[in-house]
Amino acid sequence: MKNKTGSFSVVGLLLPVVLSFWLLAAHFLRVGDMAWFFGLVIFPLLLLVKHPITVRVIQFCLVAVAGTWGLVTYQMLMERMIMGADWQRLTIIMGGVICFTLLSACSFLHSRLEKHYGVK
Repeated sequence: MKNKTGSFSVVGLLLPVVLSFWLLAAHFLRVGDMAWFFGLVIFPLLLLVKHPITVRVIQFCLVAVAGTWGLVTYQMLMERMIMGADWQRLTIIMGGVICFTLLSACSFLHSRLEKHYGVK
């Protein structure tokens, strides 16, 4: 999402971060864990707090989310391998989800977000 000057807006830079949390929320909704679902849906509201610590908390949580995806991938992979089902496609898709989550943590390295949150 670019603004009139051709650079990315703050909302556009934060969109992958929000999507990363909501993607894991959708997983917890699927397995029926409503507490984690609601927590992950509202957690991105922390982004409204313009403080450098907010950035570090969100980045730490995104790394934890990526770790959670790693565990979920391992569990699903073992289930598929035991059943003799196709597992290669699962591995590629979940690897993409993990990479997307980790890259969304890197979005805070953009100069506009550093300036927005006062990170030096």
